[in-house]
Amino acid sequence: MSKLKEAIEDLLNNRKLTVDEAADKHFTPNFRQRTNGSWDDRITVIARITELREVIAQVTITVLNEFDNAKSYAERHIIEIVKHDGERICQEVYVFAERENNQRFIRIEETTLKLDT
Repeated sequence: MSKLKEAIEDLLNNRKLTVDEAADKHFTPNFRQRTNGSWDDRITVIARITELREVIAQVTITVLNEFDNAKSYAERHIIEIVKHDGERICQEVYVFAERENNQRFIRIEETTLKLDT
């Protein structure tokens, strides 16, 4: 399983883990994420994931491409989100990231493209 897919699964689908436990497993303490040009620190990312867990019923990730070279990581995937109210969201996501010694993410930079559902 891809490193990012595993992280998303734990953060959004695996309700046996708290968001904090999943974040500790996949993100360093100084983790930062840039999405469509806006930077967020770890605290802000965790808060957003906590809110998402409340409205999302299921997330499916389909990895299209992945490059993994220890510290450097790139990936392209399709994320399909189904909310509790039945709304569906589908996006193509382009990711470049840095990891600590082939482990947790230090930084993720991503751009998303909304797809027709």
